Amino acid sequence: MTRTQPVDPYAQHLGITVIGHGGGRAEATATVSPNHLNPHGTAHGAFIFTVAGAALAAAANDAEHSGVVSAVHIDYLRPGQLGDRLTAVARVAERLPKEDIFEIRISDDENNIVARVSGRANRRLRASSTAPRDRGIPHSNG
Repeated sequence: MTRTQPVDPYAQHLGITVIGHGGGRAEATATVSPNHLNPHGTAHGAFIFTVAGAALAAAANDAEHSGVVSAVHIDYLRPGQLGDRLTAVARVAERLPKEDIFEIRISDDENNIVARVSGRANRRLRASSTAPRDRGIPHSNG
């Protein structure tokens, strides 16, 4: 990693910590709190998905490339319970000319698999940090 890892405000809001950035591998961890539960009293699927997504995004982005996630598939295999520390480990499974296919495994404290995820991210070269970013906003000439 050649630069400071970017902050993901949404992940922070949910209590997700990301370890590692770029190079095709990253981890995200979070402890299931009462705010993360669904009506059944288990970890909400959207929360589990977000833990996986944080790991995927961190693995797909680095100082040279901006990884733009274009597809995600998740299989929920076991419910996360209140107090479980979930760990999502993302790694490149296939490197193609312009995109990477990732595998993400989410497990609990006892290494029980909670979910398996596959994700696809397009690799785009980052623009020079000195160049202005075009966000599709019309520019005034005056």
